[in-house]
Amino acid sequence: MNKGRHVAILFDRSLRLVNGMASSRELVWIVGDSHVFWLGRFVASTEVSFSNSLLECLDCQIGFHGYRGGSVPSLAANTDLKRKLAVQVPSICVLNVGGNDLDHAGPPQTLLVGMRLYELAKELISMGVNRVVVCQVVRRQRWRHISYDEGSARVAEINEFLKAVCTDFPISFWAYRGFWNIQREIFRPDGVHFNDLGNHKLFRTIKGAVFTTVKSLRK
Repeated sequence: MNKGRHVAILFDRSLRLVNGMASSRELVWIVGDSHVFWLGRFVASTEVSFSNSLLECLDCQIGFHGYRGGSVPSLAANTDLKRKLAVQVPSICVLNVGGNDLDHAGPPQTLLVGMRLYELAKELISMGVNRVVVCQVVRRQRWRHISYDEGSARVAEINEFLKAVCTDFPISFWAYRGFWNIQREIFRPDGVHFNDLGNHKLFRTIKGAVFTTVKSLRK
């Protein structure tokens, strides 16, 4: 990967940076495209903490592995990610990817993208990950190659598909509850990536996915 296009950041439960990968704590990876890349940078730069949240009682480590411009096929073939998985397999993997796959001119391939994402989740399970959480594909204020209405329709379709297929243990679907109440204010000027407010909201909803999945893993 080119310098500046990938972020790999590991935190303990209070989001303090952890230098070494070796730990007895459960390892949780947040894996995906630019949203994860910038979220990791945001958390590292602002030192967002898990204080006053239910996650502070969970003895786990959180790793952000975001790839700028990432798509479902590029993640599936990513040698950097596979190398990391060969060294250490997380207990839980949260996938946040799919928007770039939908942003193309021509006939939509929404269900194909959804199936590829589901197959990626199954591949991670086959590699030893205990739980995979497939997050909903997020909307955009502005799409590069299609209209806003077309992009929103594709997002709605793929999320309905993922919600239907990601029901077989140990793969689950996570919806971003209440994420679009202040749609315009959460984006950067490009209408694609989140500003600090958007990243804070994304952090909170992914935090909910991590909490729910860690708790279910320990039952």
